[in-house]
Amino acid sequence: MKKKILALLMAASFGLVSCGQATTNESSNVSNDNSSNTNAQSEKKVVYTSFYPIYDLTKQIAGDKFEVKALSNLTTEAHDWEPSAKDIAKLDESELLITNGAGMESWVDAVKDSSKVEILDTTENVDKIARDNEEADHDHEDADHDHEEGEHHHHHHGKYDPHTWLAPENGKLQAKAICDKLSEIDPDNKSYYEDNYKVVEKDLDSIISEYKDKFENAKNDKFVVPHEAFGYLCREFNLEQIPLTGLLSTSEPDLKAMNDVIEEVKNNDINTIFYEEGGSDKSAKTIADEIGGKVDTLNTMEFVSDKQLEDEVHYQDILRDNLSHIYESLK
Repeated sequence: MKKKILALLMAASFGLVSCGQATTNESSNVSNDNSSNTNAQSEKKVVYTSFYPIYDLTKQIAGDKFEVKALSNLTTEAHDWEPSAKDIAKLDESELLITNGAGMESWVDAVKDSSKVEILDTTENVDKIARDNEEADHDHEDADHDHEEGEHHHHHHGKYDPHTWLAPENGKLQAKAICDKLSEIDPDNKSYYEDNYKVVEKDLDSIISEYKDKFENAKNDKFVVPHEAFGYLCREFNLEQIPLTGLLSTSEPDLKAMNDVIEEVKNNDINTIFYEEGGSDKSAKTIADEIGGKVDTLNTMEFVSDKQLEDEVHYQDILRDNLSHIYESLK
């Protein structure tokens, strides 16, 4: 009887050891799989981008060949953002920093001084709109004032209107610049990047064709914008913007500016006042109430919402939405 009990105890003991070995092996396998996934991800070359439209276009063209990251916080107003020393340090581990250019990224010189990363200016082939000196000086004065109040940093902006991406023809040029640079870095996948670019190009050509016809037949050609960001779009579609504030201002317009806009709106039979999506509608509503009109939104893409990122809303989607809202206001 003792021998039987001893045999049973030995068998049970052996079973426990075996189970323990199986558990250890299974854990080891899971760990190795995770390690493989991590290694596969880390093998991708990293490309940084400056803000939303550049980030989204780069992701569309790069596909799964590069790990595309945004240097800035995509949900923060791009005019107000500056990189920290820690942000700049990240760039040394990447292949490239892709920017809009045209003075949009006022911090790019600080990056050049502190990092060896290659920087792509996507607006090199864009026909840029020059800013007049008086306007530029006014923006600098506003920046100094905001800096004193502790609300914004003092940016040194360039001599051009930086909002190139808001016109689809420029979007095509900027997307092509991204495609060409990725092809240069990774020539083995050149045809892949070119195919992805052609999808973007087709989308933008469709938008251009649709709205060229619509705007030519619109009753009006003027619209009120929250700030003077739509110059390139107006040039492309023969429209005129009436801005509440200047090129780079993120503040509310003063009383004189609002009165001037109200007078112009009444003289041009305008009944829609646009404000920035995600921003304040206070001034727009004040003017709309004065003229018996309505308010609507435009998106400059200088920042996007968490939901738009989650839903993977693309650059082309927002462009089309903007043009749809503008067209409805001109009918």
